[in-house]
Amino acid sequence: MRLSPLILALVLALPVSVLAFDGFVGCSTSDDCYPFDLFTYTAGAAVDLLPEGNYPYDATITPDDGEVWFVGSSGDGMVVIDRASQAVTQRFAVANYLIGVAFNLDGSRALVTSRDDEVIKIIDTASYSEVGSLPFPTDYQGAGNIALDPQSGKFYVVDWYNDNLVEVAADGSEILRTRDFGNSLWQVVVAHDGQHVYVTDRGLDVVVEISTDTFMMTRTFSVGDDPWGLDITADDNLLVVSCEDSHEVYLIDLVGGGTTPIALDATADARDVDILDSEGVAFITGGTVTGYTAAVYVIDLETAMIVDTFDGPGSNSNVVAVQAQMAGETTPVESTPAAMATLGAYPNPFNPQVNIELALAADTHGTLTVHDLAGRRVRTLASGSFAAGNQTFRWDGRGESGENLASGVYLVRLRSDAADLLHKVVLVQ
Repeated sequence: MRLSPLILALVLALPVSVLAFDGFVGCSTSDDCYPFDLFTYTAGAAVDLLPEGNYPYDATITPDDGEVWFVGSSGDGMVVIDRASQAVTQRFAVANYLIGVAFNLDGSRALVTSRDDEVIKIIDTASYSEVGSLPFPTDYQGAGNIALDPQSGKFYVVDWYNDNLVEVAADGSEILRTRDFGNSLWQVVVAHDGQHVYVTDRGLDVVVEISTDTFMMTRTFSVGDDPWGLDITADDNLLVVSCEDSHEVYLIDLVGGGTTPIALDATADARDVDILDSEGVAFITGGTVTGYTAAVYVIDLETAMIVDTFDGPGSNSNVVAVQAQMAGETTPVESTPAAMATLGAYPNPFNPQVNIELALAADTHGTLTVHDLAGRRVRTLASGSFAAGNQTFRWDGRGESGENLASGVYLVRLRSDAADLLHKVVLVQ
């Protein structure tokens, strides 16, 4: 197989990427979740969320990247998973019919919203114990989704399936402002610069832009039927909106004001959205039941194209988490492992062999492997201890048993104590 010059150029232009931890998908029919690789999208083993995490309604990664918290709406509790080991570390009850969770600026407190108890619970993230409680207005339908303003530290909470947006003090002690902004508000996100709040309205099929200064509506954007999920890029230029009933994703250009629809499969009930800014992609849960093989969509935000779909154990993918909740940063922060190691390759494309160059700032332990684009490992190049400094490994384009592999794109991967790196290489037979 010959790869066209255009495809080669596109592949080789893609940057070397750094993996810190895995992403997670929560499934609301099987009441579990599964981790997945953020580059190959290979799913890991299912993690049981029962009983506290029954029907996962939200999943949020802590600002320090260390944990993912799953909210159980039917289980009335929280399940905390360590991202590095994918192991459950905490399970605890919170309140009736939980909706969302968001962390304060330093990550020391979690605010958890409860629809049926009409309350916002404040959880100490070190002891996982309740340290406060804020009643929601009794004439509202209950506390819904919640988001942090990374500049002021305040929180914004929607009235569940109702009209009102509520502004909450940074310490969770009081409600500061409330206002009617629509018909059936659902998901909320705050721009990284703290100037605007964005809310989906599932009744009017719009996204509402609200000034945090005046607490007044500034713009609305029409989208597809039943806008469910919402996220914003780190540069505040693009909103990603998932529309459940029309089976679409909308990209909203916040600079130019235009919208771009992306059609999903007719069986995909698009629900949650989480953007991985380092790769310029958004992950959308399909929200479908057992038997559908594309439960999560991966959308390239520059090209507005679906670049992959994947599935894992469990059924009815409902929520997805791939990067830490923003916490006072206006620009993405480079991960520490990127400074610890670099991975390169030449010549690229190659035939018959490629030189894999590895540079390490310190001694480490791990594996250097080659994978196909489906995530399957096809060759182990090295395993064990790697010394600090520059090293070169060679791959001859053969598989583990010495067989010639087909022409195409392969992923060279270093997984170690210091870093998790990928580099794309192209084999041309």
